[in-house]
Amino acid sequence: MPIPPPTPAERFANILRNLSGAVAAQTGWGLSLSLIALIITRLREINQRVARLAARIREGRYSPRRSAPRRPPADRRPRQPSTLPHDIGWLLKLLPGTIGYRAQLEYLLQDEEMAALLAAAPGSLGRPLRSLCWMLRVTPPKILARPAKPRPPREKKPRPRREPLPPPYPPTPPDAPAWMQNWPRSRTRWTPPRNRGSPRSA
Repeated sequence: MPIPPPTPAERFANILRNLSGAVAAQTGWGLSLSLIALIITRLREINQRVARLAARIREGRYSPRRSAPRRPPADRRPRQPSTLPHDIGWLLKLLPGTIGYRAQLEYLLQDEEMAALLAAAPGSLGRPLRSLCWMLRVTPPKILARPAKPRPPREKKPRPRREPLPPPYPPTPPDAPAWMQNWPRSRTRWTPPRNRGSPRSA
């Protein structure tokens, strides 16, 4: 009976298993035992997370997790800082020999079966795979992109109140003559006619 080809989850687990072995082989070659243990623990957590999700998807038991309401800041536990490096591609910088596993991961993420697995649970698979892609400096697929955070509403600034324009002419005083009370007020200023020279003599 022919052996069926490995599933995308099995190929993913094989990559991380070999990557963990390459990290463990660095004992006594420049990396401390504590750092090696932290890296292997991170890789194992990513592998177990993806394996569990893949099994639930294959068995039809997966359902997207509903977003729970956030805790108030007073009840939120302080986040423990990670002792691993934070810059992109930090595992490649520590172990340049792991660049071959980066190529294997890039090839796997372009596989059609792997793309179907990611499409079944992009939200749940996004976090562990983005972490691994960050370690190996791999551009994750667009389907695993972080959801855009809603922008806070802009505060409407009150517009400055415009002062009314002053009248073109000062108001007529009440003690002015009667013929000035109904004087038409035009907004255009009157200018005398232009002098074109004296009239010709007859």
